[in-house]
Amino acid sequence: MSTIEEAIEALRSGGFVALEDNPERENEADILLAAEHATGERVNWLAVHVRGLITVAVAPEVLERLDIPLLPQRYAVENAPRFTEPVDAVEGTTTGASAFDRALTLRMLADPDSRPDDFSRPGHIFPLQCMPGCLLDRQGHTEGAVALARLAGLQPVVAICELMNEEGHMARGREVVQFAEKHGIPRISVQALVERTC
Repeated sequence: MSTIEEAIEALRSGGFVALEDNPERENEADILLAAEHATGERVNWLAVHVRGLITVAVAPEVLERLDIPLLPQRYAVENAPRFTEPVDAVEGTTTGASAFDRALTLRMLADPDSRPDDFSRPGHIFPLQCMPGCLLDRQGHTEGAVALARLAGLQPVVAICELMNEEGHMARGREVVQFAEKHGIPRISVQALVERTC
């Protein structure tokens, strides 16, 4: 595992971070990117190399300011992420689906000057609401991403993408280690963030 400081520096500089959760929970890794540093190239890299659904972990106060409500949960499994209304940036996008359109939407979500009417709904970016108490309330990737952003002094808005292997299954264990080593990405755990922040 890398140190929290290495992960903070990577996130702060626009790099990626691999965040693993507890082996007794999902036992999966998400790749993180600070939304304020999102570019079309970086979002495309997530789509090509990481392969999972690209969502964005967002602190509840940001979602409240932007009037982005939670979707109702129905037949939800335990520890299900809190999906909200999906959005697209209004200005500067076409369909909203391209890597470059999604990067713009991510940056707009992280912009403290953005307003609710800057976003059309539904869209192609799926915000996930961090629990109000962050890692004290839920020890998931969403909360870990927001906690790391706050440690880095960044906006609490972080793009996250689940890491899948080449066969389309979720990457676990040694596969995550090999991916992080191949791409030079620091690798930390949710538990390490819990110990640091709670």
